Formats: sequence, C-alpha cells, structure tokens
Amino acid sequence: MHKVLDLFAGAGGMSLGFLQTGRFEIAVAVEKNENAQATYIRNHEQTTMLNDILDITDYGLFQREHGEFDVVVGGPPCQGFSNANRQKNHVVSQNNSLVKKYVEVILNLRPKAFVMENVRMLKSDIHRFYCTHTDGFEFERLGITIRNETICLLNSECPIADIGDYLLNPQIIDEIILSDKAFYILRMLLKNSSNEQAREKTLMENGRKCIKIIALLSAKSSQVPGDYVAFERAALNVFIQFAGGEITFDEAEPLMTAYIHVQRMMLHVRELLDNGIIIDSLRVEQRGVYVNVRSYSVIDYIGKRLGELYNISDGILNAAWFGAPQLRERYIAVGLRNDLGVQPELPVADFKSTEYRTVFDAIKDLESVVPSFNIDDEPTFLDDEYHTTALTGQLRDSNVLTNHVTTETREKAKKRFEALQPGQNFHDLDRNLIEDTYTRPERTQNSIYLRLEYGKPCGTVTNVRKSMWIHPVINRAISIREAARLQSFPDSFEFVGTKDSQYQQVGNAVPPIMARAIASKLAQLLDTCNTLADEQGGIGHSGYVDNGTATPNDVQNPIKEHSARDDRQEVSA
Repeated sequence: MHKVLDLFAGAGGMSLGFLQTGRFEIAVAVEKNENAQATYIRNHEQTTMLNDILDITDYGLFQREHGEFDVVVGGPPCQGFSNANRQKNHVVSQNNSLVKKYVEVILNLRPKAFVMENVRMLKSDIHRFYCTHTDGFEFERLGITIRNETICLLNSECPIADIGDYLLNPQIIDEIILSDKAFYILRMLLKNSSNEQAREKTLMENGRKCIKIIALLSAKSSQVPGDYVAFERAALNVFIQFAGGEITFDEAEPLMTAYIHVQRMMLHVRELLDNGIIIDSLRVEQRGVYVNVRSYSVIDYIGKRLGELYNISDGILNAAWFGAPQLRERYIAVGLRNDLGVQPELPVADFKSTEYRTVFDAIKDLESVVPSFNIDDEPTFLDDEYHTTALTGQLRDSNVLTNHVTTETREKAKKRFEALQPGQNFHDLDRNLIEDTYTRPERTQNSIYLRLEYGKPCGTVTNVRKSMWIHPVINRAISIREAARLQSFPDSFEFVGTKDSQYQQVGNAVPPIMARAIASKLAQLLDTCNTLADEQGGIGHSGYVDNGTATPNDVQNPIKEHSARDDRQEVSA
C-alpha cells in the first residue's frame, strides 16, 4: 500500500478514487472549508484531517508526527490574474500563494510521486504570477521566462495632480483609504442611485447611513498632501449634500464617481503592496494611472520548480474518457522523483466519444424517487426494482439514498423550466420570462437554466444550484445526489453541510472515476519503480535524494537542521 497525503482535499473525490484501486491509503488530508472537511471525515474515517496547508511550516516536525509519504496529491486553487479575477475588482488572487505552498510541500517532503489537478486553462498564458519581493528562487538558472506587464489602476483622468508623488507610499495609502464598510456604503449609494426608479428608495434607506459613516471618518494627518485632502473634502461634502436631498444626482454624480474610482485605485495599490508585488514604475497619464510590473507563467513555474526533482508528464484529461457521464476537462500533472529512473505517464482513455456514459446512465434509476427540499429530512430507502444502466452497478451501491435534496421551485422559475426542452438553456427562453430578472441577459452563460439531455454526457458540473440545472424530463432542479452521480460519486458517499455547500462540494470535486484511473496508472508506475529498485539494490537516503537543488534563496529561516534527515534544507516555493 502506498501512503498518500491529500492537499486541498475538498469533499474527498480524489481520495476516493485512489482508495477504490485498493493500492493506496490516505494517511493525511488537508482541507480548510468546514463543510467540505466534515464531508471528508464522514466518508474517510481512517484519515487524519488537518485544517490548513499554511500551518505546515516545520517539515521535520510534520514528518515526525505523520511519517513519510509515497504520494502527494492535490488541486491548489489558482486564478493567476485571469479576466475572471479582474471582474471581481482584484488585481491579485489570494489563491496564488496556495499554488506556491503546494510546490513547497512537495519539495520539502520529497515523495516518490505527486499528482496535481487543476483547471484546464492552467496551461494557458492567462494564468501568471506577478513577480514579488519574496520570490526566492533563481529565474535565470531555472529558465523561467519573465514578461513585462502593465496594470491599469485608474481608467480615467485622475482628479489629484500630485497623486504620483505618494501613491506607492504605504503609510499615506493606509491613512487615506476607506474602511471596507465605508467604501461599500458610499459605493452602493452611488451605484443604486444611478437607477432613477430606485433612487428615492435608495436615499431613504441609505442616505442617513452614508452621512453617518462620513461623519465618523478621522481627520487626515499632516503627512497627507493638501491636494488630496481638498479633493476628499469636496467629494464627501457632495455625498452628504446628495444624501440629504440638497442637490440632484446629476449634480453630485461626477465628483462621487471620481472619488469612488480614486478609492478603488487605492485598494488596488494596497493589494500590490500587501502582496509584495515588485513595481518597476508608476505612470500618471492624462487618461489613467498605470504601474509596470513583471510576471511569469504559473505552468512554467510549476514545471521548472518541480522539474529539478521530478520527471513530469502533464496534459488535459477528460472525465468522460474514464466513464464519467460528464465532459469535464482538467489539467493533470503526474511527477515521479527523477532518481527512481521511471518516466511518468498519464492514463489513456478507456472510452471513445461514441461510447461516453450519459446522463441517462447516471440518474435514470432515480427518476421515480421524489426528492425532498430539506437537508434534514430522512433519507430515502430504495427498493430492488429499478432501471439498470451502464453506471447503476457502480453508483447504486446502497439501499439508502442520502442527499436527494433539491431547491424548491418558485413560480417564475417553474415557468422557465416548463418552457425549456432538453439541451436548451437560458438563451432559448422568451424575453418576457427573463427581462424582469436579468438586466443584461445576453451576458448570461449557456450553462444557466440548462435542461440536461438523457442521451448525452453533461457539461462540467459546477454548483448546479446556482446554475439552475434542470432535470431532463421533470420540471425541477437537479438534486445534490443527482449532481453527485454525474460526478461519479456512489450513493454510499454522503455529503454534509448546508444545502448550498453540498452543491458546491459536489461541483468542486474531482470525479472519483477519473481519480481512480490516474491512481491505477500511478500504481503501475510505482510497481515499476520498485522492480528497478530491487534490481539496483534499493534507493539510498531513506528514499530522499540530495540533488543540490536548494539554493540560499530557497531556504526558509534560512536553513533548518533536522535529525535523521541527512541535514536536508527546508525550501520555500
């Protein structure tokens, strides 16, 4: 049995797939989300659960407590600085540090193998890291390509003439930036007041709150330049006058908008400073404010950083290739420590496109089982009479059906359900069914209000409650259990937590059937490694190799000595 550490374990889909091979034991899992953690513990009672990967700092102590690991698996969340991330008004994703932590854990524990799962777009140029002051490894030696980037902090004329003199001064920024609460109140007053029909209600509900929050703001110290103080005083007075009904929205809007834009610019600057982003230069132009930074590819970083110690095979795998009733493409990397002498390989597809399992295969037998609306309701007991499909033998492994819970359909949603045929989605609805809910329906994704088709695999399962996926032949939303079936979870696997959390756990999970295929291939590779080791007389250093990859900049604290660890250095990613 190979000993596994599962990082970012979620509800346990990856772990389940590895366990299903009978070749691996999941000794330790790490998951921070409380609901997902509870689900994992419910289904993996023999595994030690830890709360946060960032708590793993002393690797010598960690191994004395938990022993050595043959395999580390995990899917660290990563947004890089993709377009999706920028739409959330952030320039830096806090998840990026978790990718580096994942790499750090592998470099320090040095398992025989690792498996990394992530979004298929990880290989694209969108997913990049900004260079930071804490990047302690040698870009040039590793061959990591650096690219110049420009970040737009303000996409309009800046109303403060001398802003460039102190915009990157952390002490001044900390003083002039609003608290999250104050910024939210002022921003929402401006945003909601732009709708003339809702303006009166907005002023009644938020006007007094706005005035009160401004009154509580502290006076600026002498270190804040006079131009900024004058601008802020004028802008806040306009907020007060508008909130008090003294001036019209048209009179107030230009200065209120300018102030909110400046505050958002400050938030972006603080993000850059707090994350230690190296800022090469600042430019204040007539139509905007920009900073020049540098970046490097996430996939290049992972490959070069781990490539010194591991041979790596990576690519895009589709869950449907291995029997999941779902077209879910994910980036998978498998690494084998290079002293083992074996080149890693990804599993090959078991199913051709004409053989893919379908939604029918996954949930047809549940069609007559009425779901509940309450997660606290008792589970359903199944009888032995049901429609057998290509997947029921794998998925229907219990006569007790848990999590067959769905969202109670309101009248408006039910009308939409009734109007859609299998394969249709939100964009196929008549305008009168959507215009009172969606202001810009043309921007809505094709996965919203999607009625599944029995005869095909579904698309990527996300949080199908938020997406409002519809049953192929019944006018109701897909249940948690049906979504879990589409992800290839067997009925014996029970999800816990709030209703929305359970839907989210299912959507975030690695399909166990795909994880099992990866694990089966990895077991074959490790068998080959063991055969070679026997022929060559074994591997020295208790399975560890001092390949000289750690450099002074890599070392945490800066060097830690560990007993019985050949004076190995702890490296930071």
